[in-house]
Amino acid sequence: MSIALTFNDKKLVDTVLVGPEGAVYYTTTTTHGFRGRKITTITAASGHTGIINWREKVFILNGVQREWDTIRSGGVWSKEKEWNWEHRPFKLKYHHRNQELLATPTVGGDAYSVRFTVYHTHLLRESDRAVIYFPSQMDEGERMFLLMAILETEMHRQDVQNASNGAVAVAAS
Repeated sequence: MSIALTFNDKKLVDTVLVGPEGAVYYTTTTTHGFRGRKITTITAASGHTGIINWREKVFILNGVQREWDTIRSGGVWSKEKEWNWEHRPFKLKYHHRNQELLATPTVGGDAYSVRFTVYHTHLLRESDRAVIYFPSQMDEGERMFLLMAILETEMHRQDVQNASNGAVAVAAS
């Protein structure tokens, strides 16, 4: 059984995540500067906090700070990255066909897999919001870490996509 949390806005780093009953589970807020995102703070309803420092490339989870290079592995061109905060590493892989990101534990089986579906814009009907599906038995700290890893991965994917769209527009003109 999994818990589906819906991002209320397409700006994933500046929104709330709500459960099926409408309760707010997480709030994300981001500060921006001249060169883009600075700090994203994620606050859980339970009181857990996570911070993504985009400039320093650091995660801070309940006061513990780790650089991305020490908790993430996988080649620059690899479509699959491994993220590991403590005892259970997860492989994150974006599936273009389904437009979703899967976080699968390397130990412990698929019962702990997390799925994230991206925001889809539609012109003639309501857009599909981004949704993250957490296993109901997952530890709160592990949820926060995976939410941070998924947000970092998705923001990177969007940045690359936006940069390539800009390059195509410049080349066409």
